[in-house]
This record gives sequence, C-alpha cells and structure tokens, in this order.
Amino acid sequence: MIAYVKGPCQSGGMRYAPAERLLRLARHLAGTRTGLTLDEMATELEVGRRTAERLRDSLVAMFPQMDWWDDEERVRRWRLPGSALVGVIELRAEAVAAIETAARECDARGEDNRAALLREASTTLRAVMRPDALRQAEPDIAALMEAEGIAMRPGPRPTIADGVLSTLRRAILGMQLVVVRYANPDSAEPAARILRPYGLLYGGRGWLVAHVDELPDMRLWRLDRILSVDLLDRGFSRREDFALAAYSAQSFGVFQEEPMDVELQFTNRCAEDAAKWLFHPSQRIIYEDNGTLTVRFRAGGSQEIVWHLFTWGSEVKIVSPDSLRKMLAEQASVVAYLNREASVACESSKREL
Repeated sequence: MIAYVKGPCQSGGMRYAPAERLLRLARHLAGTRTGLTLDEMATELEVGRRTAERLRDSLVAMFPQMDWWDDEERVRRWRLPGSALVGVIELRAEAVAAIETAARECDARGEDNRAALLREASTTLRAVMRPDALRQAEPDIAALMEAEGIAMRPGPRPTIADGVLSTLRRAILGMQLVVVRYANPDSAEPAARILRPYGLLYGGRGWLVAHVDELPDMRLWRLDRILSVDLLDRGFSRREDFALAAYSAQSFGVFQEEPMDVELQFTNRCAEDAAKWLFHPSQRIIYEDNGTLTVRFRAGGSQEIVWHLFTWGSEVKIVSPDSLRKMLAEQASVVAYLNREASVACESSKREL
C-alpha cells in the first residue's frame, strides 16, 4: 500500500491551515496602500467574516504596530506596515520562479518591455531577501526555472483545476511521485495514474511532462484534463539523460515526433513581419534578392506547424519537406470544402425563405 499526502488540489477549492491563513492575511495587509476592510479580508482569504475577525485579532496581538482608520464612508480599514514582516515572512522560491517564467514567456512573444519589467521585479524581490534565505532559495528557483518550459505555439489557454499547478511544482521541486486523476475522452471514468513529474510546458494547452514506470519514454499529459493531484510519500531519482529544454526543442510546439528539416518562404509583402517572429530556436532566416524571406529550422510537430502556418494564409508556402506541404494542402482542402458546403446550404435556405 502506498501512503500519500493530500495536496491542495481537492474538491471544494483550496484549503489552508490557520497558520497559513495568518501569513496570507499579513502579506495582504502589508501589501496594500489603502488598507483592507473586514469584508475584503474575508474575500481575500475565502473565509467568513467571523473567521476574518479572529485572524485579524490574532495579528493585532502579534503586531502592535497594526494601523487602522475609518475611511470616507466610515468603514474601518486595517493595514500592517511592511517593515513588521522583515525577518518574519520570506519570499517563496516559487514566487520568484513564476515571475521569471512570465518574463521568458514575454520574451517568446517578443514583448521585450514587459519582460524587462518582470525581471526588474524579480531582481528587486531577490534584493530584499535576507542573504541566507536567498542562498537557500536560489537552488529551488533554478530547479523550478529548468522544470518549466515554454511551448512555441501561441493561443488561448484552457481552464486548469485549482491547485494542480502548485502541487505539481512542489512535486517537481521535491522529486516526489504523484497520483493524478486524469480525464480520458475515451472513458466515462477518470483514470488514476502514478507519475514521475519532470516539468511543465506552456503555450496553447499546458502540458505535464512525466514518466510512468512501465513505459520507456516520457509522456505528455494535458493539464486541463488533470482533475486532481495528490503527493505521494515517496520520492524518485531523475533520469540523468533527460533535459526538459532539449526535449521541448525537438518540437515546434509540444507534440513529440522525429525532427525534420523545414524550409518556409514568405512573400515580400510580409517578409519584414515574418522576420520578427521566432518560429523555432534553431531557425535561420535569409533575405532573398526578390524580397521574399526564407526561414529554415529543424523540429518535429508537423500538426502544430500546419496549424500555425494557417494563420499566415497565402503569405507563406512550404518549400520542404513534401510531407508537410501535402498535409497543409489536404487540411486547406478540407476547410475549403466544409465552408463551401456550408455556404451552399445557407444560400439554399435563403432561397426557400
């Protein structure tokens, strides 16, 4: 029998112990300029007003410097000076890693200014940490940064269940086995699987990169299909021959297949725009004499490449490989046929009216 520790991803939302609630409230009260009312405290902590009162009273007893005043509407507000938390609450490694991951995502989208601001915030947070706390946190920050990749294809993101990401990050950082309840589209009941989590890939859908003991290769698990995650009271050793960055670099997006040499040619109308895109880290771009732009890279993930090239319409053609060009042509034909049939049906319906 395997013992497991119940993680925060449970039905009914996030659960916090009283001490954690106190720390969360202290951070909120120190992080606001205008202070918080009791109702706002209750909302932030997702608790009732009576519980918020008890937590506030506990903080007043712990921090005599808690300040309060009545606002213009005669509603009482409380605020805790940030200096009161120096040496009491330390910044979590996950918080710094999340900011730096967001900066990398902005870089991938070409949002250099936002990336610079996020890195400035990360540097500022590191600067206010105590030196010994920063020394302890830095290896965890590095590990989390290595474990969180960025897929190349942009797009909307599906909903991920509360607590899934935070629990997976803990498991990745602590090299702990997890039990996930995974919604399988071919089955009415979710499947329970024991996984060794290695990292996360973002972009479009989010994916967990994890290993199952009985399978030889890494597998991708859609984050929006993970219904819950529980930490097992059992660790694992990471494979020394696996690196998330190398794994994700094999593909245009997240789907893994044998890499192929891709050559694209963009028209002179959109060459300047296409030159600003990073299609893949291995890409090489060449400005041709006739004004067109050639982009070459090596990657797998033919389906995702085709999906992305659809967004360029007639401004791009696939020079090679032939298989990729045929796939794009076939999908374009299907899309044209379906929309042509829909248009005919619509016109027929109008004539009948």
